[in-house]
Amino acid sequence: MRRLLFCLVITIAGCKMEPQPAAGQKASGYRTLNNYHWEEITQLKEQQLGVTKIVRINGETDSVKVKDSAALASLFRPLMDADISKPSLADAYNRDTIADQFRMDTTFIFRSKGKQTHPYQLILDVDRQGRIRSAQATTFTTNLMYEFRQEVVYERNKQLRVHTFQKIIFMKPESLEVLTLFHPLTDKI
Repeated sequence: MRRLLFCLVITIAGCKMEPQPAAGQKASGYRTLNNYHWEEITQLKEQQLGVTKIVRINGETDSVKVKDSAALASLFRPLMDADISKPSLADAYNRDTIADQFRMDTTFIFRSKGKQTHPYQLILDVDRQGRIRSAQATTFTTNLMYEFRQEVVYERNKQLRVHTFQKIIFMKPESLEVLTLFHPLTDKI
């Protein structure tokens, strides 16, 4: 019984406990793009920014002011899906880093090594606090039957633009652009 108790004490003492961040303090370290964009959605809701959507489908335009920001997750979905940190994509991208010494920002450019990857290219402009100032993801797929291109551009607290082009053989090409503008509310809803 003493040996069992001794082994249990040694095992517990050998375990390394990870410190948890204090309440209200963000954990410093790696965050996936998916988690980052969930934090952005939460931050946009807390700021109670107004949201205006402008939609263009094959040249026809319509716009609407959105009062409910619950649909922000669907707007950010293309960027959330552009998470290149998956283990299956470990060797699929070339990575370039450009540091701006004046603004103390860093730009990360991830470009596919030639494989059909999603996204093909991802450009992140990160400020000195580690927050993404802007993100741009480009995706395309082409084969004999189908062509698909999508470009997503996000500017923090300003806009999110998703432009999609799709062409299926023997069908008319389709083009869709959704421009979402974030702005201070002028009236309380």
